[in-house]
Amino acid sequence: KRPRPHLDDKVIVSWNGLAISAFARASQILKSEPTGTRFCFPITGCNPEEYLGVAEKAARFIKEKLYDSSSNRLNHSYRNGPAKAPGFLDDYAFLINGLLDLYEYGGKIEWLMWAAHLQVIQDELFLDKQGGGYFNTPGEDPSVLLRVKEDYDGAEPSGNSVAAINLIRLSSIFDAAKSDGYKCNVEHLLAVFQTRLRELGIALPLMCCAADMLSVPSRKQVVLVGNKESTEFRDMVAAAFSTYDPNRTVIQIDPRNTEEMGFWESNNAIIAQMARSSPPEKPAVAHVCQDFKCSPPVTSADALRVLLNKTVAAATSSAAA
Repeated sequence: KRPRPHLDDKVIVSWNGLAISAFARASQILKSEPTGTRFCFPITGCNPEEYLGVAEKAARFIKEKLYDSSSNRLNHSYRNGPAKAPGFLDDYAFLINGLLDLYEYGGKIEWLMWAAHLQVIQDELFLDKQGGGYFNTPGEDPSVLLRVKEDYDGAEPSGNSVAAINLIRLSSIFDAAKSDGYKCNVEHLLAVFQTRLRELGIALPLMCCAADMLSVPSRKQVVLVGNKESTEFRDMVAAAFSTYDPNRTVIQIDPRNTEEMGFWESNNAIIAQMARSSPPEKPAVAHVCQDFKCSPPVTSADALRVLLNKTVAAATSSAAA
């Protein structure tokens, strides 16, 4: 009799980072599906907002079980406890990507704060400060004789491709002091792989996307200010994601939250000023900006949709020209 095969039930940080991103995005994107559509995963007929809970549960598990706050290091995997293997580039890059989506689509500042912190650790462990780009492994293990830089997006994207997109996204959130550093690192990263991209771009489709994102003169920021628990604010969030725009960053801030205000005061005073100047009687106000040069604010989801459709159409016309 054939023995029952073993079950591979370990938890891997990088794979969970991909799942966190997918669930966070689905929590908003599926809201635009026709009424009555059945969402069959993870629960048949569930509300798309429940997907956000799945993403947050996975992120919290990693933070509690696979992240050592004393050393600021990730472990690679978990099964009956964290494995001894340290996190690789994919673990950091994929998790940062998931946390950025968890913040943009869910709005909790703790995930953005952790993503930014992990980016600092990733740079310390994997960044080739002389040559540019990221090594797959940290340089702390003397038994690793050769450190390589992955240059293929297969069933899983390469760590460098995801890292490039993370850096571009972070650069559109933080002030110039940090933004310039992120842009410098991604420019050096793309320079490392420029021959590969030019001669065989099909091998790195996600990195091609990163190069395209970097070529956009200025990314769009949609800054939503107000009471995150209000129906009006939630409608604004849904409106912000009602159109596809890979060059859009959604920033959510509640001016009553002292932790959020403190974070933005330290990392982007323009956003903090938007929050302070927002009319307190309005439960939700939206600003659509290019490099934080903003159009007049709108106070309804419908008005935000109209404004976003105009900016997408303008960008498309400009690209065609």
